[in-house]
Amino acid sequence: MVERKSTLSDIAKLAKVSIKTASRVVRQESNVSPKTRTAVEAAMKALKYRPSVAPRATVGSRSYVLALIFDNPNTSYIVELLRGALEQARKDGYHLLVEPVNLASANVAEDITNLLVQSNLDGMILPPPLCDDPAILQALVSSGKPFARISPSISKEIGLRVEISDYAAAREMTMKLIQLGHTSIGFVTGRQGTATTRRRLDGFLSAMKDANLTVPDNFILEGTYEYRSGLEAGESLLKLAQRPTAIFASNDEMAAGLIAAAHKSGLSVPEELSIAGFDDSVIATVVWPQLTTVRQPIKEMAAAAVNMVTKQCRGKTKDEATVRKLPIDLIMRESTALKS
Repeated sequence: MVERKSTLSDIAKLAKVSIKTASRVVRQESNVSPKTRTAVEAAMKALKYRPSVAPRATVGSRSYVLALIFDNPNTSYIVELLRGALEQARKDGYHLLVEPVNLASANVAEDITNLLVQSNLDGMILPPPLCDDPAILQALVSSGKPFARISPSISKEIGLRVEISDYAAAREMTMKLIQLGHTSIGFVTGRQGTATTRRRLDGFLSAMKDANLTVPDNFILEGTYEYRSGLEAGESLLKLAQRPTAIFASNDEMAAGLIAAAHKSGLSVPEELSIAGFDDSVIATVVWPQLTTVRQPIKEMAAAAVNMVTKQCRGKTKDEATVRKLPIDLIMRESTALKS
């Protein structure tokens, strides 16, 4: 069994001091009383504590290190996110620390606080669903560090934010499918409880309602943003006696799974079934037929988030907006066609 590594929070609890005070001792700052320093050093020794990231500067000065944290099973999304964030961080003269975070953990806020202090971060980037977690937001607000949220849904006044309109994008794609003659349209949602899942489903339902089209309950299936969930949803939808003639998935990986399900069922795409996705990730042009999809500028959103944080770190936000809204495009490819 691998021994659990001690954290700065563990040191603070054992020494009965705050995390910030423990951090000052770890970084050998002078503004700590001898008694407190002795207690913290004893705790460090007892717990065999070693900082996970060597400090580059004292607390309160810039370290030129940002962190991007994530808890998202969509590999294509994360890859694009990292490309944009890494490139922009390099342009702005910053290093980027990338950390997976388990949102289901009871200690998620404490983990974020430890990461901020131990790594002496200048700021943080939060993609969904982490950007909407109240405990994480409270920890970041308490830290006083600048942070940017990508596609947040709640408490939009908190932090910097970069976003698109998931609702409008999903609505527009649904309307396009309707214009192609499809009146029976299925929908595969993303992971339950995420803001993007809810907004995309609402956009789909709005377009169907405005066109006076009904959506049977069994035409809406829950996915996880992963390929297999799209495959399984497709298998279920295509077994229905009255199956949809088009299916819209909340991301490209699930749409790719839908295409595989159609092939397994002996259905031709798009002649017998039209399929649309969301993101315009790499997989959209790898599958056959290539996917019609909503192009979400994931890379550009990550770059914008990093740039907003680095500007705030340098005090250059006096005339800067706290939100950047990026446009989306419908990319029409071979996976959709006029209903025959």
